Amino acid sequence: MGILPRSLLWRSVLLITAILIASQLAWIQFFRLTSAQTKSDQLASNIASVLNTVAVALDTMPAASRKKFMERLPAAMQNIRLLPATTWDIDEIAVEQSPLLVAVSDRLQRLSGGNTQALAMLEDSDRSLWIKIRVKEQAWWVVFPPNAFGFTSAAAWVGWSLVSLALALIGGLALMLRVNRPLRALANAARDIGAGKTPAALPEKGPSEIRTLSHAFNRMTDALKQQEVNRAVLLAGVSHDLRTPLSRLQLALEMSRDQLDPQAREGMVQDIEDMDAIINQFLDFAREGANEITDPRADLNGMVSALADRYEKRGEPVKTKLASLPALPLKPLAVQRMITNLVDNALRYGAGDVEIETARENGAAVLRVLDRGPGIPEQEVDRVMQPFTRLEAARSDSGGAGLGLAIVDRVARMHGGQVRLAPRAGGGLEARVDLPFEEPPLDRAA
Repeated sequence: MGILPRSLLWRSVLLITAILIASQLAWIQFFRLTSAQTKSDQLASNIASVLNTVAVALDTMPAASRKKFMERLPAAMQNIRLLPATTWDIDEIAVEQSPLLVAVSDRLQRLSGGNTQALAMLEDSDRSLWIKIRVKEQAWWVVFPPNAFGFTSAAAWVGWSLVSLALALIGGLALMLRVNRPLRALANAARDIGAGKTPAALPEKGPSEIRTLSHAFNRMTDALKQQEVNRAVLLAGVSHDLRTPLSRLQLALEMSRDQLDPQAREGMVQDIEDMDAIINQFLDFAREGANEITDPRADLNGMVSALADRYEKRGEPVKTKLASLPALPLKPLAVQRMITNLVDNALRYGAGDVEIETARENGAAVLRVLDRGPGIPEQEVDRVMQPFTRLEAARSDSGGAGLGLAIVDRVARMHGGQVRLAPRAGGGLEARVDLPFEEPPLDRAA
């Protein structure tokens, strides 16, 4: 199982997220490389300017005024404080000559003409910056609060980066949803076609590529619909036209009953019945049942019992084993044709031992038609579901046109179900049809 999401929408969102994160990291690194030195120089220049102003003020004012100056300085200069330094401060503290202190000292000496010197720089627990200067042999601490120069903190930069990333993701998601919605509609319409339904026309709007795709799909759907109509008309017309000469043959056969050899007459009657069965298959395939109204409370067991009684009256007993089933949303005539085709195939090739079972499994009604015939090779299962396909063993039997299982598969898919053919334990074939309890989404959208 892959770690990537399966849908195009979330794969695109993941890709956009990765691209945005990579671009944010690259931007932050570029900012650090290009602006760190500039920011350090600006900070040193600002600090040196304040220190020079304080040093000039201390140098020019009387000693008696310095206390009042220290008290008023925070209100005048962004909460910057001025504190006298003791001898202990000057002599005992181990001072690390940081690059910022060196830059501040250099700028301060240029501003003051070399009369003022930055001696030390410390940072306390509140992240206030303490810088010691010497003015007339007296040391002073100038204390700068963290926000003294209005520089944006690293946390603020990270926060703004996250906000911009979130906004970009929201925009990308909105864009992908706009693209994904018509693609989802296209996928649903393609699924409708695969299930034998005729989907509604797709809206031809949005980006030019989506409009072109929707237009092409609508044209394809119209062409398929027209082909279905032409096929139905052709099959219905041919079947109808064949019925007339077939009826005349049957009438002529009845009128010449006494003039024909009984064995020859029996063969001719069988041929006429086989031709009539083929015509019925053509008509069933042409009708297909897609336009039949769905009965939301259909009784599958009732249909099976009614068909079993009909075969019983014809002298072809069919055993039934019916489980308790809820009402199902079914197209009754189409489902009856489906069951009839399965039973007819089983009677024709199943040596007369045919059973119909119903069960309830995994949220679906299960219909099984069981026989003791030769079965179907596994490699031929998919092929026999195609129209006009018959196995070699059945081609010598003229009782059908190879449409029976194709009709079964079409009716099952029309109801959101599926058909499976498998060997039966003890020999024979099990034809299984799963029909969901709920109405197929295709019918709800129709």
